[in-house]
Amino acid sequence: MTNDLPIRVAIADDNAEYRLTLADLLAYEPDIEVVAVWANGHEVLRDVEHVRPDVLLLDITMPEVDGLCVLKAAPMLAWRPKIVVLTMHEQSPVVIEAVRAGVSGYIVKDAPMEDLLRAIREAHEGRAMVHPQVMRAVLGEIERYAKPSDGWKDLLTAREFDVLCQMAAGKSNEQIAESLHITLKTAKNHVSHILAKLNVSDRSQAVLHAYRERWILPDRV
Repeated sequence: MTNDLPIRVAIADDNAEYRLTLADLLAYEPDIEVVAVWANGHEVLRDVEHVRPDVLLLDITMPEVDGLCVLKAAPMLAWRPKIVVLTMHEQSPVVIEAVRAGVSGYIVKDAPMEDLLRAIREAHEGRAMVHPQVMRAVLGEIERYAKPSDGWKDLLTAREFDVLCQMAAGKSNEQIAESLHITLKTAKNHVSHILAKLNVSDRSQAVLHAYRERWILPDRV
């Protein structure tokens, strides 16, 4: 973290036992403070601007107002937290819709706790994380192993495309720098340029764009 303030986390899930257990587990983390637990999207939209969490853990399937409705309404909120989708949904159409809506992470509920903690911290720092189990579902939906496209050449340099491939493999900026034998600053600059050129807000959307356009196929990453 860049300061001493804890990450303010809110949890929205219709399963009372699950959300309370998760809140108890997160309470053990010194850099995280659970500031709210909500049972549905209606409660989120009603209270989020007052509670002002940094990160919202959001279930997709909830009564009354579901998670996708919250995602669609988020751009209109005066306070917009980073959103990490936490769900059992691996169906790629749901994943793609959530990623297009600008989520900062997508984690399945049976993922290890360390993956969820990483997703929270990555989101808070302005980065995105899509769990590999979820990304595999996306791959199956986007294209059935068609010939790769070189359309990236119209937007990216060869080095930027190399970085994009590394991003698709789930590598951090530090790992990209090490793999490509470049400095960390250069790796970060490449990532920023890629996001700007693709007109996306985070790494997950950049990778999804690459898969959707068939710039990268599963056997490449």
